[in-house]
Amino acid sequence: MPQRKVSVINHYAFPPGSGGITRTFDMFSRLRGWQPHFYAANINHTSGERMTVDDPRYTLVPIPEYKGNGAKRVLGWIAFAAGAGARTLVRPADVIFASSPQILAPAAGMVVAALRRKPFVVEVRDLWPESLVSGGALKEGSALHKVLQGLEKTIYARARQIVVVTKGWEDHFRELGINVDKVTVVPNGADLAEYEVNESREDLRKEFGIEGFTAVFSGTHANYVGLDLIVDAARRLPDVNFLLVGAGARKQWAIDEVKKLGLTNVKFHDQVPKSELVRILSACDVGLHTVSPQSVFDKGMSPNKLYDYMAAGLAVVSNAKVPIRDVISDDEVGACVDPTELVSGIERVRDADESTMKRWHERARELMTNKYSLQASVDKLETVLEKALYR
Repeated sequence: MPQRKVSVINHYAFPPGSGGITRTFDMFSRLRGWQPHFYAANINHTSGERMTVDDPRYTLVPIPEYKGNGAKRVLGWIAFAAGAGARTLVRPADVIFASSPQILAPAAGMVVAALRRKPFVVEVRDLWPESLVSGGALKEGSALHKVLQGLEKTIYARARQIVVVTKGWEDHFRELGINVDKVTVVPNGADLAEYEVNESREDLRKEFGIEGFTAVFSGTHANYVGLDLIVDAARRLPDVNFLLVGAGARKQWAIDEVKKLGLTNVKFHDQVPKSELVRILSACDVGLHTVSPQSVFDKGMSPNKLYDYMAAGLAVVSNAKVPIRDVISDDEVGACVDPTELVSGIERVRDADESTMKRWHERARELMTNKYSLQASVDKLETVLEKALYR
């Protein structure tokens, strides 16, 4: 039986080895019976560097260079949507799959699917434009907000299937008049085999200069991730070392703030490919998942870093107790606390006895094996594509 083809439009679908989130590639490259082709922007959003790729399954769409969240970034959204749409239009495909954010990428996928008369599947990773309103980038009720709301509703209505990364968004779709029967939760996940390391923990700690009880944060250093809360925790917990791995618009602020406060227990590490990140995580003690308080998060989250931490054998501290309620709960694999209680969460994990740590680690491995394995998510994605093709 010939493989069916799926065109995958995702502005932020980083190629493997690029140092960014590779969920899209990790999942689609594992599909059985499907041949994916990826359309992504040629700018690494977190580092700002231009990317190249040798993989023939990838088309990197050129967009303008930008910093921060100014007009050039918006121009980049438009350039990507237009460029990816034009390229997708001329490539054979059985299904058109497009992911947000940003919302113009799914809009392009919707248009291409309509012109080609092919099934359209949308993946909703953030509730746009609601996330823009919650983050203060867009005024609720403004003309632009209303236009984007209309576009959002049209995209969902025209999609044959809708993929979301977490439970809790059903009421949002109902309010827009969307049939929730076509919504499928395909959570983020990880492949435990990718988190096995050959070196000893002691050797890794020596290589990366990691000492004492170390809390690691890995991911995009953006406004919404609560870097100010991490810096404050470092100030209040001088006996805990903090390692921040990644890049992003807010990183320089964090570096400057640490210097201004004279903190000696905070280190920064450049963004690295996943294989290197796994080695760094394996040398640490606890993984930090932090967010700045925003109402939109309370509807639910499925952060990649949580699965990275658990797969790497780390206890977890999250200040997003309500948003991640459908993923993990407090005292299940560490501490899940309210937004302003990060310090107490870190203290609880730091002071946990050996039996508690063992229980957390065993539960994390159980969750990653039975509930949040990458293959389980791939199987769900496969079912979604089949539904879109035949229903």
